[in-house]
Amino acid sequence: MKSLPLFTTKKEILYTLVVIVVLFFISLSYEYYKYKQITTYSLHVTTAKVLSDYQKKGKNYRILKLKSKDFTFYTTYKKPLHVKRNDELKVIFYTKNIDFYAYLKGFYSSSKSLHVIKKSEKNSLIGFVENQHENIKAKELYNALFFAIPITKDLREDITKWGIAHLVAISGFHLGILSGIFFFLLKPIYSLFQDKYFPYRNRNADLAILVFMILGSYTYFIDMTPSVVRAFIMSLVGFFLFSRNIKIISFATLFFTISIVLILFPHLIFSIAFWFSVMGVFYIFLFLYHFSTLSKTAIFILLHFWVYFLMLPVVHFVFDIFSFYQLFSPLISMLFILFYPLSLILHVIGVGEVLDGFLIWFFSLHVETYVIVTPLWFFLSFVFFSLIAIRFRLLAFFLPIFSLVLLFI
Repeated sequence: MKSLPLFTTKKEILYTLVVIVVLFFISLSYEYYKYKQITTYSLHVTTAKVLSDYQKKGKNYRILKLKSKDFTFYTTYKKPLHVKRNDELKVIFYTKNIDFYAYLKGFYSSSKSLHVIKKSEKNSLIGFVENQHENIKAKELYNALFFAIPITKDLREDITKWGIAHLVAISGFHLGILSGIFFFLLKPIYSLFQDKYFPYRNRNADLAILVFMILGSYTYFIDMTPSVVRAFIMSLVGFFLFSRNIKIISFATLFFTISIVLILFPHLIFSIAFWFSVMGVFYIFLFLYHFSTLSKTAIFILLHFWVYFLMLPVVHFVFDIFSFYQLFSPLISMLFILFYPLSLILHVIGVGEVLDGFLIWFFSLHVETYVIVTPLWFFLSFVFFSLIAIRFRLLAFFLPIFSLVLLFI
């Protein structure tokens, strides 16, 4: 049976847009209320967890990135303060120069007082993974892959040189693999009970709900990473639409999902990771919209190259590091589909260090880097043509070529 479109009339689209705008305004108003509560007095006292702690280059002070219950902010300190990620601090900071825009985006404020009130206790799962490795970079890599723990500048540079930051930062790609693993593991167990006690239940629907519960818990466990939040909510929306025979892979679905995410988490409108995630899904949908008639093998191969090339202008509008080794990124992405579940299984059975030799060799390779920056006019033009390509299939053919022009301008 053919899937139905999300919207069938212009009136439905109009009503949906009105509801979205109203709900977003309500959500934004609530955020403004919390902002006014914080800035009522010149000083504000809060408790916050340490997200990162790093030395300001060329300066004699360090910068703390902190996350309280309602907002994320930065502050500095000079005196010795021995902190690590997830330590809980009591912070008294000045509110005079904080506007609403900065509050949503993540502001900087000078602090009057910083005190550690609770040292973080290493999660047993994180400790279990770390204890399987001696190499520091291997520990960092798997902590990022499994628990979304920020990596150091050194490893970040290695990853950027290869153009595989999207593989290390947990996103929908990882959730997709994890959902497949959980579904595969749970299906025989559930089937055993279903056949005996409740054969009338829809097996796949029940398993999907169970998997979503696991993924939701995992999303919360890794501190609601923006790209994962987008992917998780989009999965829920997709499941809801699929159960009602409504077309999932559509730009209307993507827009609807983005709207839901921003209504629930307005601050994500300023998240680079969130918008990278959105653009990546947009280009996946664009490819499938125009080229879904290709064979499954061709789609699997070409889609990885397509997304990589079309994301080039987007990524280099923000980050300027480029190397010709990044051209291997689509191939690495395909291999990652095997690497990720394999590394997960190896860690579950306690032999996660098996692949460390390969990782040490990989990151030790010398990679020559260059500076490439997407000019604003090129970025805006590329986004415009990307949107127009929804309507014109021929333009979609030329988008990867248009993207490569960036390497020569």
